[in-house]
Amino acid sequence: MILLGAILLFASGCGIKANPVPWETIVPKRIVDLRAVPREGRVVLEWTAPKENTDKSVLTDLVEFQILRSEGDLIGEECKGCGGKPTVVNQMKLEGYDDPRGKKMSMVLEDLQPRKVYSFEVVSINRREHSSAPSNPAQVYWDDPPQMPQGVKGEPSDKRVVLLWDSVEGAMGYNVYRREEDQRFPIYPVNRQPLSTTEYTDLTVQNEKKYLYSVRAVKRVAKTDVEGTGSTEILGTPTDLTPPSSPGGVIAISLKEGMELQWLRNREPDLLGYYVYRKKLGEGEFTRLNSDPVDKTVFLDKDVALGQEYDYAVSAVDKSPRKNESPRSEEVRVKYIYQ
Repeated sequence: MILLGAILLFASGCGIKANPVPWETIVPKRIVDLRAVPREGRVVLEWTAPKENTDKSVLTDLVEFQILRSEGDLIGEECKGCGGKPTVVNQMKLEGYDDPRGKKMSMVLEDLQPRKVYSFEVVSINRREHSSAPSNPAQVYWDDPPQMPQGVKGEPSDKRVVLLWDSVEGAMGYNVYRREEDQRFPIYPVNRQPLSTTEYTDLTVQNEKKYLYSVRAVKRVAKTDVEGTGSTEILGTPTDLTPPSSPGGVIAISLKEGMELQWLRNREPDLLGYYVYRKKLGEGEFTRLNSDPVDKTVFLDKDVALGQEYDYAVSAVDKSPRKNESPRSEEVRVKYIYQ
């Protein structure tokens, strides 16, 4: 009996657990990547939703984000009155959202006053209404945004679109935004830094694809680049203007059926085919013999006369909407003789 009691005592000791952790201490991890980005006379806040709680358990009950703000007056280049207690100015309810964990979140804030300095923070709220620690602060020095750029023009070319616009008074630079027809403008411009000139060449485009552009002026306010409203959108569609190279190795062979032309195949990946040209000896201009490009490197000219001398040349055509045509090949002269 004594041995059995000792065994039971030992077994019950193995089941002892640590004291339970209070629910209020299990809160979402602190957000550490909050950014405040001035865009089109507003501020866009960006952050990544947490995936874990502070105890490293999986965050499964995130229901809301709260935006906190404190402010001061911008005097010269400095802030007077900064450092006050932040208050909640906006909320983002997550009911009905897809699982936000680990995803980029954003919110647009518009109620901004000139000559102010704003400091923003974000907190995460769980289902028990317990909040995370405030995120890293994101500060913005704010003033009236610059005017909208005027006179924006687009000049599409081969694999590029050149944009031009009028200068804006007070602007220290410009941002260029691009979107496709079925998309919205992204939050970030195509240029990495504000442009110091009123011209931009977009080389990251595809031929025959439609792009919409908008230009926004930027002015420096203390430590912040404040961006104004975007210009009227303009359409730019780069197009293929580069023809294939001229075909080489053209030869003509007299056959019973007519004059056969042969040449070397071009290597361009967008090659559509070839046009064959002919003129009789003494004629001034070449005549094209085929209405549609041939995709082979051989062509039979049946409309020839015995003893007649002909000049032949071949050009290459690509698949672009313009059907760019190469310069004609070197001419080859031959008399049609068949025995």
